[in-house]
Amino acid sequence: MKKCVLSSAVALALASSASFAEESGAFVGVGVGYGGSQVKSGEKMNLDGISYEIIAGYKQFFTPNFGLRYYANFAYADASGKPKDSSEKIKGNVMDYGVNVDALYNFVTGGTDFGAFLGLGLGANTWGGKSFKDAKMDKTGFNLALNVGLRSVIAQHHSMEIAARVPFIATTLQAAATGTPKMTGSHTYNVGVRYIFSF
Repeated sequence: MKKCVLSSAVALALASSASFAEESGAFVGVGVGYGGSQVKSGEKMNLDGISYEIIAGYKQFFTPNFGLRYYANFAYADASGKPKDSSEKIKGNVMDYGVNVDALYNFVTGGTDFGAFLGLGLGANTWGGKSFKDAKMDKTGFNLALNVGLRSVIAQHHSMEIAARVPFIATTLQAAATGTPKMTGSHTYNVGVRYIFSF
């Protein structure tokens, strides 16, 4: 009898735990953060500003702890700053968009899940804004980025993330010419918070 009761209790605990485990499904999210960019032409010029992001995709869990997610992202980041030898402020922006795959791992599962993610994004960066358009340097280039962060899922449908994105590839803004060095633009990092709703 004791064994039967114990077995039932264990089964109930496992069932309760499973009922709260994070599930596969579609999701959408929004984020806000802060990012840095760099324009290089002989000398380096650092630009920075606030960023905004939307994502949408599908997450797939293979165990209560491990899964993958596949999603598209679009981010708009301010890229403004003042060169050392100029009083005129550069006003620009960088749009980052593409597709991503992240590995998800939950260290804690139950009513509230807590874990981390690590993945890669593939897409493009588009440089724009008044300063870049006026100089005819509003260009688009290929982008590859690392995604990393921490995540917490509350009541299955709601989650918060601290997310960082580190792009690897610079965009050519102006080709080299006689007496003029090549100019490139890099969106060097972005760190922010996200809210995600899972269906």
